[in-house]
Amino acid sequence: MRRMLRTVLTVSALGLFLAGGTPAGTLKKYMALYGTYLNYGNSRFKEDGYALTAYGSFGDGLHHGVEAAVSQLHLNYDSGYNDLDQTDLTLAYTNTGSLHPNLSLRVGGHYISSDDDLTDDGKIVFGDLTYLVPYRWNVGLEVAYSDYHRGVDVLQFSPHAGYFLKLGERSLYLEARGYYINLDENEKLGLSMENYYSLELSASCTRGPLSVKLSGWAGQQVFAVKRAGFVVYNLTEKYRGGVTGEVTYRYRKKYVLGLTASWNTYKEIESEKAVNQSVLTAFFGFNF
Repeated sequence: MRRMLRTVLTVSALGLFLAGGTPAGTLKKYMALYGTYLNYGNSRFKEDGYALTAYGSFGDGLHHGVEAAVSQLHLNYDSGYNDLDQTDLTLAYTNTGSLHPNLSLRVGGHYISSDDDLTDDGKIVFGDLTYLVPYRWNVGLEVAYSDYHRGVDVLQFSPHAGYFLKLGERSLYLEARGYYINLDENEKLGLSMENYYSLELSASCTRGPLSVKLSGWAGQQVFAVKRAGFVVYNLTEKYRGGVTGEVTYRYRKKYVLGLTASWNTYKEIESEKAVNQSVLTAFFGFNF
């Protein structure tokens, strides 16, 4: 019986607490809406698709914060294959400064309800512990565990480090992030390896209300958990690399407009084809 290939992309959420100019310790609330278009080049099965996501966060802006998101994905397949519909739910809690003045702890979960047998009822738990010196540098480790059907378990470790620079009126943030992914039962999915490694580099430049971010990664990834748990690729394709560009504009410290463009390449296991995935996301957020 044919196993349907799938690509599951949950639109990434913005960083917690984009609110500005609000006294520390007061309740800060933020909401955002995302619309995404996906296109697949050279795929034997997929054509295109779209996703809609609603995201919200609230907290005191000092020690405690809660984030939540719901996303609906639809992928169009070539004739002869069933289209894919999927719902993703994400919930996370962040605590900063309670364990140690320079420690931030983030824990959460991601749930998947899908038409696909392997993806449906998928459960992901994640956590991140980061030591940070605000607006100077940080270093941390993120861990994620994914539980899918057929006894497929995925364990991911992502060490990361970031550094801030002040260049006149501009601020620059540089980050490096590694990925180690261990997949059991890989032979059942047509994958030859159990261990996958990759490296991601990013640079963000901010001047006034405008921010520009560029990032790229190379290596090998399967079933990767990204963007602090909001992005989950629960699939059987082997990803090989990608690049992303993002532009964000903040208006009167209350409204946020943004556009993100990504390009990734992966190998379809069943067709052996190299597929190019293009993703375009527009988002609008506001503090209240």
